[in-house]
Amino acid sequence: MISDLTQIAEKNTSTLGIGHTSAQDSALFKSDPEFMRNLYNFAYDEVFMEKKAYLEPKIRSIVILAALLGCQCGEEFTVLLTAALNTGLAPIEAREIIYQAAAYMGCARIRPFLTAANQVFTERGITLPLEAKGTTTAENRREKGNQIQITIFGEGMRNNWNTGKPWRQTLNSWLAANCFGDYYTRGGLDIKTRELVTFCILAADGSCAPQLASHIAGNITVGNTKDLLIRAVLNMTPYIGYPRTLNAIACVEAAEQKVQMNSYETTDAETFDRQNIFGKGTENTAFSAYFIGKSYLNPVKTDSSSPVAIFNVTFEPGCRNNWHIHHASSGGGQMIICTAGSGWYQIEGHEAVSMKPGDAAYFPPGIKHWHGAKANSWFSHLAFELPGENTSNEWLEPVSDDFYSKL
Repeated sequence: MISDLTQIAEKNTSTLGIGHTSAQDSALFKSDPEFMRNLYNFAYDEVFMEKKAYLEPKIRSIVILAALLGCQCGEEFTVLLTAALNTGLAPIEAREIIYQAAAYMGCARIRPFLTAANQVFTERGITLPLEAKGTTTAENRREKGNQIQITIFGEGMRNNWNTGKPWRQTLNSWLAANCFGDYYTRGGLDIKTRELVTFCILAADGSCAPQLASHIAGNITVGNTKDLLIRAVLNMTPYIGYPRTLNAIACVEAAEQKVQMNSYETTDAETFDRQNIFGKGTENTAFSAYFIGKSYLNPVKTDSSSPVAIFNVTFEPGCRNNWHIHHASSGGGQMIICTAGSGWYQIEGHEAVSMKPGDAAYFPPGIKHWHGAKANSWFSHLAFELPGENTSNEWLEPVSDDFYSKL
């Protein structure tokens, strides 16, 4: 029965212009009153009033519309588009939410939403077409889009259509020009909002976990906090269901940890040099035959007064030393402590281990291992050559590009 709605649900749906008195919902309230009672009391009382889920009304509307695009709920989208417009979302903003979904959902799945939105606009007396908001040209769309990619995902995206297999180069070019150049550069929504919309679309879709993780990191980079993303997911719950809600929150938690780890990564030499407190030193030409890429060596403590020799070793992005073994008849071995950037070390027979400043590793004598920078970061570590008898290094095969690229 209609009277089964809570007072809060009744008030909120009345403000939004939806509910048992609206043309869109009145039929279901008559045919399925129990379902509509459950939906409206949950969505417009429990979720609306939950402090841990609170969002400013316009942001809530943006989040829910994006979620409905992601899970392809066209009829519900029409209902809640009306509600969003009634509470302050501008027609331009609503249109741009749909446009933003095109590259992620595919244009064929977006067309029905454009048709539905235009019908709502027309019924409200809004003149079509709406104001144009494109900002790029055919000549600059790829470069403008690539700049947005760099802003969101970092320097590793710069001109990335020049790397990888031929099909990857083509796809990277399309991503820069079409996904980011045609859509992210548009007016009507800023980059933070567009990235939030993308997150909501992918979370609601539920089938794109790797891309969702990337865009969680992108959201955090542009200033959308973990708290905002979780609040967004909680508001989406009535529309996307609990499995997708739980998966999205798990992705947010995991991606935040990765972002924290990756905050030490940089390909910018000047930024890295400011972090590299022990100094880069000079190019390590004496041992260049045992490294892929350039390394640098800065002695920290090497005089005879110290029983341990200490060097700061710096690796450019992608640089690593060959597999090698420290030999000694007694004592010996090596210890390293990461001081700047991020890198890898690996002992034969074990998984590679990521390193960030403060992380340490010990390589006993006789153990085959390697260490070096990540592909997307400079890396420095202090190397402690531990005292021993009859010490020597045995240099072995390089760490191949194929093996390294899979890390």
